[in-house]
Amino acid sequence: MAKPQPRGHFPTTRWSMVLSATREGDVPRRALNELCGDYWLPLFAYLRRTGMPIADAEDTVQGFVSTLLAGPAMAGVDPGRGRFRSYLLGALRNYLSRINARERAAKRGGGATPIPLSTTSDLERDIEIPDDRTPEGAYAYAWAMALLRRTEHRVAADYDDQGKQALFEALRPTLLSDDPPPYKELGDRVGLSEGAARVAAHRMRTRFRALLREEVSQTVSSPAEIDDELRSVISALSG
Repeated sequence: MAKPQPRGHFPTTRWSMVLSATREGDVPRRALNELCGDYWLPLFAYLRRTGMPIADAEDTVQGFVSTLLAGPAMAGVDPGRGRFRSYLLGALRNYLSRINARERAAKRGGGATPIPLSTTSDLERDIEIPDDRTPEGAYAYAWAMALLRRTEHRVAADYDDQGKQALFEALRPTLLSDDPPPYKELGDRVGLSEGAARVAAHRMRTRFRALLREEVSQTVSSPAEIDDELRSVISALSG
């Protein structure tokens, strides 16, 4: 039986693990690699919105991430900065100030194991960022959308494990849409009454919110920051 956590305990997360280990001079590569992988698209979106060509943006993100994974760049991390999202954008700006266009291509990979990347066409098609966003706004929007989609994929995996793929697909529009189809219509797709479909959708949204909170917790250093970061998701999407 698992040992119960003490009241008020904040579980070890990827970012808190990195912050803790950084103080000892030994950054856990797996945790940092996963965090950087989750933020590849927001970083790419930021660079593209600054006007950087696609190829240069891809090379720059890969070089930047490889530099982080190499270790020394994490030495000066301030645990008080809290959110990985904030740290990462600042670190990218510092990285850009140190390199020129020729170095970007030369640094691709940086001798570290590269993070698997989607194709550029997939990246730009996957998330359509509003035209009026600044580079910082594009970064925040891509971060929020990527976070929501990771969470949605986790919910889908839960339902897949239970053999309820059809139920998930039928109720999927209720997760993120402000105007989902009528519950009777959704229920008819999977043989549920309108009331049963409404209850099933409520359960799915409850699971989604729990997993979203868990995803956010991985990128902050204390539980006090979770609710504020969730509000930032809404703010990033609304502009």
